[in-house]
Amino acid sequence: MSRIIQSEDDESSSSASSSHSSFHNEQSPSPPPQTKIPLSTSIILEKKIPLEQQEKVLNPPPTTTDSKIMIRFVPIGSTPSIQPRVFKISSGQTISTLNKFLCKKLRHKGILHLYIQNSFMPLPDEQIGSLYALFKTNNELIISYCNTIAFG
Repeated sequence: MSRIIQSEDDESSSSASSSHSSFHNEQSPSPPPQTKIPLSTSIILEKKIPLEQQEKVLNPPPTTTDSKIMIRFVPIGSTPSIQPRVFKISSGQTISTLNKFLCKKLRHKGILHLYIQNSFMPLPDEQIGSLYALFKTNNELIISYCNTIAFG
């Protein structure tokens, strides 16, 4: 059975179309057609992060550029160590400025590979304050450094 679609503003309605519209009003509204989602988009991660850590990641505490952060530098492999190992740096600084600072201290030409807690390399434009808020250990941010790629 074909349906006639008519706008409400249409003044010229015939008796046939009014019978169709009265028939249409008697029917219950049909549910909207269901869309098919490919399986590749419906992957659910099984491992859940605890709520406390989810809140820290989603809403990092605000850091002011006035506060200083304790950073402990740990060399990896045959990379020379610096003395002292612990420095206070402004929380508004980025990883790239920290990399330049280390290169000056070590008199190293090129770039150093920095790792947070020996697990991942932060982006060069990442602020130290946000990393400190998420990954501090004993009120220090532990940053390992190496002149070659150490992990992966």
